[in-house]
Amino acid sequence: MTGSAGVRTSVFAYVTESPEYREILAVFAGTFFAELTPAEVTARLDSDLDETTVTARLEALRGWGNLEVSASVGQVGTVEDYYRRRNRYLITRVGQEVHDLVEGVLAQVDDVRDVSLGRLDQLRAGLDLLVGLDAATAPPDKLAEAVRAVFDPHVAFSAEITQFFAAINQWQSRFDLDEDEFAFFSEVLVGYVGERLEALRRRARPLASLLETVLPRVPVIVERAADGLAARVAAAGLSSVRVRREPGASVADWDNLASWFVGGAGRPSRIQVLERDAVDAVRTLTQNLTRLSRTGTAGASRRADYLRLALFFDRSAPSATHELAAAAFGLAGARHLRGAGGDDTDPVDASVSWWDAPTAQVPISLRERGDATSRGRTSRVQDRSQERRHLLARRAETEKRAAAARAELLEVGADGFAARLSEPALRELQRVLTRAVADLGPAAASGTVALDGVRCTVVRAPGTSTTVPTHAGALRVRDLTLTVEPAP
Repeated sequence: MTGSAGVRTSVFAYVTESPEYREILAVFAGTFFAELTPAEVTARLDSDLDETTVTARLEALRGWGNLEVSASVGQVGTVEDYYRRRNRYLITRVGQEVHDLVEGVLAQVDDVRDVSLGRLDQLRAGLDLLVGLDAATAPPDKLAEAVRAVFDPHVAFSAEITQFFAAINQWQSRFDLDEDEFAFFSEVLVGYVGERLEALRRRARPLASLLETVLPRVPVIVERAADGLAARVAAAGLSSVRVRREPGASVADWDNLASWFVGGAGRPSRIQVLERDAVDAVRTLTQNLTRLSRTGTAGASRRADYLRLALFFDRSAPSATHELAAAAFGLAGARHLRGAGGDDTDPVDASVSWWDAPTAQVPISLRERGDATSRGRTSRVQDRSQERRHLLARRAETEKRAAAARAELLEVGADGFAARLSEPALRELQRVLTRAVADLGPAAASGTVALDGVRCTVVRAPGTSTTVPTHAGALRVRDLTLTVEPAP
């Protein structure tokens, strides 16, 4: 998508707005770019939105770049039919991709995603194939296929393992586990992570050895394996066309791949870093599970405390819930903490809830320092003489140009509008002509107006017309005679 970064990121704006935008975009998703009118979208929605609201939502999505208006109107017979057919929306390519991405993330945000170590076997097979090829003499298509066989499984594996270990780091701070979650963490997850780390360590060693063999050949591989649309666009010299390159098409991609499995002096590989972080997270998680499993001691589960407190709220009288909230959370009642009101600054008394009362005006000194004492020096009156001179000069220049336009109008009008009027003079003519026609009204024979030294008179004359040539075209006044002269 060409354009500024703000335009590219605006396609995500609907996510933080009303859920109605997601419902509307879901109607277009999967339609293979079908064109739909607001009425058709309204009929397909499960909600009670009216067509006017749907139209406003469609226009907002079009402004963000998720939808566009169809340019195909077919054969139309009337202007109304044209606008009816013109008002058809379809999803854009980036709108479809953003919808699939957002819905995929929201659908899997609470899921536990498995890590397929079989992808490392595929990665090893790809590296074996690449090691067996001569980078200097192998056909470019076979070389490019071998590069894809290396990077396709690595991209999928890196996404899976990064998300899995990120979930482990998040789970270590959970204190509200129910019975099923507690059993999952204690009986399944801890043992699973240990087995996965051992298998991962076992498969990573040969990958590091193979990568150390391939890395010296990477410059030749990158140069000779250039394939696909991106390579052809680059060869054609089309710098304005942006095409996404395949992974492995640059030396930086290979450096990133090597950083996952090959470590150095003082720089562990990313797999080693993930193993260390996972072990630390599992250790913390195990400690939390041990604490949560102790009941009746000082380390009792916080979940049980919260359930007990919720039970207190459920069984307490409405008048006692305020006292319970104040004791549990330190939340005082929502009331004004001052005396009786009645003045201009506080027109309500202290018994009115903050929910219903207007916003209280609190001075900055009182809000930030706790007292209303004035501090510091009185600010000097800002000198705006320069801005005033600038405004006066600009006003004088505007009046000078307006006077020149009126003078040109009077000069050309005296000759019967034989010469062309400039745009400023045309605006002056339109200004006085409008008021003269208003003075003419529907029944009068003539109308006159005098404005800023210019008198304009229009007289009814059926069958005649007055033409005023301008640089932007001709102004024709039908069935009227037009006279412009200096006002006395």
